[in-house]
Amino acid sequence: MVVCAQLRGVLAAFLMFQTSIVTTVVVLLPAALLLLVPSRCTRYFFRRYAQFWQEAWFPFAVALLQYFVGTRLFIHVPSEFQGLRGVRLKCSGHSVVIVKNHRTRIDWMFTWGLCLALNRLGSLKIVLKDSLKSAPGVGWAMQFFGFIFLSRRNRETDLATLQTAVYYQCREPGAGMTLLIFPEGTDLSSSNLENSQKFAREKGLEVYTEVLHPKTAGLVAVAESATPSTLLLDATIAYVEHRPGERPDEKGLFCGRPPREIHLRIESVEALPSKDKMDGVCRSIFAAKERRLAKFYGPLRDGSSLRPDVAAFAEGCQLFPLAAAPGACCRMCGGAAIFAVLEAAVFWVCWMYPLKMLLWAASGVCIFVAVTCCGGVDGLERWHARCAPAV
Repeated sequence: MVVCAQLRGVLAAFLMFQTSIVTTVVVLLPAALLLLVPSRCTRYFFRRYAQFWQEAWFPFAVALLQYFVGTRLFIHVPSEFQGLRGVRLKCSGHSVVIVKNHRTRIDWMFTWGLCLALNRLGSLKIVLKDSLKSAPGVGWAMQFFGFIFLSRRNRETDLATLQTAVYYQCREPGAGMTLLIFPEGTDLSSSNLENSQKFAREKGLEVYTEVLHPKTAGLVAVAESATPSTLLLDATIAYVEHRPGERPDEKGLFCGRPPREIHLRIESVEALPSKDKMDGVCRSIFAAKERRLAKFYGPLRDGSSLRPDVAAFAEGCQLFPLAAAPGACCRMCGGAAIFAVLEAAVFWVCWMYPLKMLLWAASGVCIFVAVTCCGGVDGLERWHARCAPAV
């Protein structure tokens, strides 16, 4: 059983990597030529084309996590929304900023499942470290999908990049923006938690054990650049770990030791606060997350149980396994079918024209490396928007 789980995990990682390479080099790269034509129409077609493949690849990746890796994602929705359809309805027609705690380095991968359940995968943008931008395959695809990359070396430059990207994504015609941002800035490793607690003591703040004190400048920049109709979705993630105390990470996820359960609670969906109020709102959100997660992990901390208190985490909510979300299974099957056809077509072409495909692949890799060094496809798209504004 352990060996089978490891093999399934490795196969899932390989398929994610391999399909991301094929998607970027074979499918998405030719579409970048549209951005060389200074017209808002060509950018519109570029965005719709990239969105189609984003809505195909992410459900496929979620299916790999669910059925190959064996993760079990549960979404907790407050009863006032009357289920996931109610949350979808409230978010419909709006850009949405998702604020989450950053417990592990792989939190963002499980947000794909949340966005799949809310039917917002096509507009998902995630704020990530710029080192991920150059990652072969996945990083290149993220450039096409309009993800936002921050260097973390220069605060002012990063805030300007974030403001520019949010302003552009909110105002372009299409599906709007679903922005995932982690105000903590980094994951809840022991060293990061120690530094956060030291900061709290120096500033006379409450000492947290389940979250880090948030850095609010990024959210303030988002509030300053977003449209007035943008919504703030507060979500909290928690894990039933493979073994108590074993923090989920990439190695465990794909080598047969994934978390046993992932719980995502939608806390609220409200209008995005103004930049003047955002600092206080963000700090209140994370104080509430600390209290909720302390209840969830309480039985593990005091030794009364080897399992977290899921009932406390789910208080006042309806529970939805990801597979029960409206349309989720259909979209996962659709994504898998699209990539099965794509893989078969690419295999046939490689079989018939091996040298030409090898040359195409080598050229594509060189082009991506060069474009990434010059700012990336995402930077090219925003440059195009300045040359040919939508409005």
